[in-house]
Amino acid sequence: MRRSNSTTERLFRAAGISAGMTVLELGCGPGEISELLSEIVGPAGSVLAVDRSDKMLSAAQETLEKAGKKNVRFVRADLNDAPDYLKDVDRASFDAVAGRRVLMYLASPDRVLAGLLPWLQAGGLAVFEEADSTICPGHVATMPAHERGVSLLNKMLGEEGVDRSMGFHLPATFSAAGLQFEQVWAEAVIEGQGEQYPLADLLRLLQPRLESSDVVTTSELESLIAQIEMERKPTDVFVSGMRFCAKARKGEDLGGNP
Repeated sequence: MRRSNSTTERLFRAAGISAGMTVLELGCGPGEISELLSEIVGPAGSVLAVDRSDKMLSAAQETLEKAGKKNVRFVRADLNDAPDYLKDVDRASFDAVAGRRVLMYLASPDRVLAGLLPWLQAGGLAVFEEADSTICPGHVATMPAHERGVSLLNKMLGEEGVDRSMGFHLPATFSAAGLQFEQVWAEAVIEGQGEQYPLADLLRLLQPRLESSDVVTTSELESLIAQIEMERKPTDVFVSGMRFCAKARKGEDLGGNP
């Protein structure tokens, strides 16, 4: 299964990420957003993508190689630590720092962003797409299996220590990091529409994490997925969550050279 990531592309472009930029990507995972950023900045731009997982970095590198993208470089680092991975990078090297669904996994996202300010150009952008699952699900039709599926995902995120309200916290996080918050957008995530996976497929994809968090057993999950597939109708709208995208800028007097 492969998503188009068209919504993230639209949000990132609207926020100001454009051709020729040098972008620092936080939490690149398997490279979906790395590839998207590579396309947006084009051959005149570049992306430095960071992740702490060797497995994810290997998958990301393979993804970019298959896509023929040569303007992305990967580095392994834990974002919760000091940004030593940038010690050989000149200050004010990046036009933007960006990511999708990464700040929600950090214990102190404002501290992480603040630590990156010296490497962000004056006026440079911070652009992040983050999720919120605290005000959903939303539906009119009776869909108990779907509700159960979303509750399992939320329980898994809770067990993993994720900030499920990170979308709402983006403006305050940017401000606490010393950035100048500018704008935030929010959109409903409708199950099975556009680039969004049907809930049954999403549960299958996340099955290892659900089971490792002791949220559900294999047999219970298989039974629930069957119920969801039987319950799903093309005319029923099920809002599984919200996606937020926010942007901020580094001020002229912030994070200068030491």
